[in-house]
Amino acid sequence: MRWIELRNFEVSRGTFRLYVPELSIPEGEMVAVVGPNGSGKSTLLSALAGLRPFRGTYLLARRPFYLYPEGERSRLLAYLPQGGRLGLPFEVFYVVLTGRYPLLSGRDYTPEDYLATEEILRLFDLEPLRRRLFGELSGGERQRVLLARTLNRASPILLLDEPLNAVDLRHQHLLIRHVRDYVRRKRGACLAVLHDLALALKYFDRFVLLQGGDLVGVYRREALSGELVGEVLGVDLSFVRHGEETLISVTV
Repeated sequence: MRWIELRNFEVSRGTFRLYVPELSIPEGEMVAVVGPNGSGKSTLLSALAGLRPFRGTYLLARRPFYLYPEGERSRLLAYLPQGGRLGLPFEVFYVVLTGRYPLLSGRDYTPEDYLATEEILRLFDLEPLRRRLFGELSGGERQRVLLARTLNRASPILLLDEPLNAVDLRHQHLLIRHVRDYVRRKRGACLAVLHDLALALKYFDRFVLLQGGDLVGVYRREALSGELVGEVLGVDLSFVRHGEETLISVTV
């Protein structure tokens, strides 16, 4: 199953143009989107989430994207935008619970919704924060809550824009492992914008490289070189393989 298929996919935003001639995201894959600021990473994810108009072919689970009613689309796709915010004074438990809203068949949350929320609070180490108001949390804590809320929707496809922004090192690895396990368990897919290359090389299968709105290429982890990534990012960069880990050396 190919969850996402793009051909001649084009998004315009003012004078900026993103163009992806071809891209497919099969089931079970963790795909990192890498590029400098202004390369089109967030534009790509927001367009795939249906928040920006596009031209070209976009198949979602083998059907044209425009054929999906909004409710059906929201069950397939869960999108975490960059710098997500909530303005109302909700407790953490309720914020995460609202991730189940698109799944409601009636007016009220079900026991299954509450159980799923309890489980993801436990997995994301959020139980100590469950009664805290969302607005009182640190930036990293808020990001953990929003990521938990996104996964609580139980959609097979995750579109995550800088999901680990401001999250401390221990929780970065904890969260991304749970995202990877979630994708494999559901035979879904994750497309995530990340700036931490070392983390991406450890957990992600393929890399979409963008530069100036153009798709440079799509590479499996083992085919990616430091020189190529450095050229895209505008730095001298090299990978040093150390066992199963990849160390990164950067010269600006």
